[in-house]
Amino acid sequence: MKNELFSAIVVSKNADTQEVQSELKRISFDDLSEGDVIVKIAYSSLNYKDVLAFQSNAGVIRRYPMIPGVDFCGVVVETSNQQFKVGDKVLCTGYDVGVSHTGGLAEYARVPAKWLIKLEQDTLLEYVMSLGTAGLTAALSVNEIILAGAKKDSEILVTGITGGVGSIVVAILKKLKMENISVLVRNKEQRDSYSNKFEHIYVRKELETKKAMTHQKFDYVMDCVGGVVLENLLPWISYRGVVTTCGNIAGNYLNISILPFILRGIRLIGIDSVNITLEEKKNMWQQLLTDWNIAGTFSVGKLSLDEVEYAVKNWGKVRNKGRIIISIPDIKKC
Repeated sequence: MKNELFSAIVVSKNADTQEVQSELKRISFDDLSEGDVIVKIAYSSLNYKDVLAFQSNAGVIRRYPMIPGVDFCGVVVETSNQQFKVGDKVLCTGYDVGVSHTGGLAEYARVPAKWLIKLEQDTLLEYVMSLGTAGLTAALSVNEIILAGAKKDSEILVTGITGGVGSIVVAILKKLKMENISVLVRNKEQRDSYSNKFEHIYVRKELETKKAMTHQKFDYVMDCVGGVVLENLLPWISYRGVVTTCGNIAGNYLNISILPFILRGIRLIGIDSVNITLEEKKNMWQQLLTDWNIAGTFSVGKLSLDEVEYAVKNWGKVRNKGRIIISIPDIKKC
């Protein structure tokens, strides 16, 4: 194995122009970051963070050259750590994977054992990666509103439903039989396209307001886009309501009033799926694979490794297929 060459997507930065370039190439194990477990990757996925990794000045990758891909699952093929054995199915999300440690868009990955979650042998790897980092983030978001006291009849709004996190949040809420799920879309065309899936659909303009506080409409908001969209939602939150936020596609900054926080006692909770403890990750994945199992309830598109660069360049069109998983060749799919 040590002398074996395998396929990987490698992004590099031109020292003169500072432009980021990507290439599907053959590499060796010497090109992988250090770790005590080598995994034959079955599936990786494409998240918004992965797309940013292919762009210049995006600030995602901290060291070049780098194999992007912030998550993967597969089978252990070599290990010096007694927690794992050859043949174990494993999952990896977050930490420095695909950022400063070679990631999942390759046939193999080498990582520290403490970053890996061992899966049951009958676990379907394709389902695991159809969730991936997006699924973990969604589960953490749902868990926060449950801890905050969400009930089946609570008024809940979800943003970013065309993305991976938002679509999985909705699927989990439906699994939990939440009765009053509303969604926020960009325009009337999107509302028309989702009219057969949701009873309550808001277009962004309908909730735009210059007031610090307005009618108490939502008990819980699960925001996946950030920026001005989140700004416009805070005035609508009910007394003691909770907002979770996990995305920044609509912007990194908020221009907001403090009044909803001190007069209505609302809470804004940030969701991080990268640096939480391994134990927290295990607990959330246990939920996703058992009580919150939502297999077959959301859209998944499957691409090969040599289609990744096309997908990145055409992300606006590709992401409408739902979650995008990358099927890595030369492994028995389970």
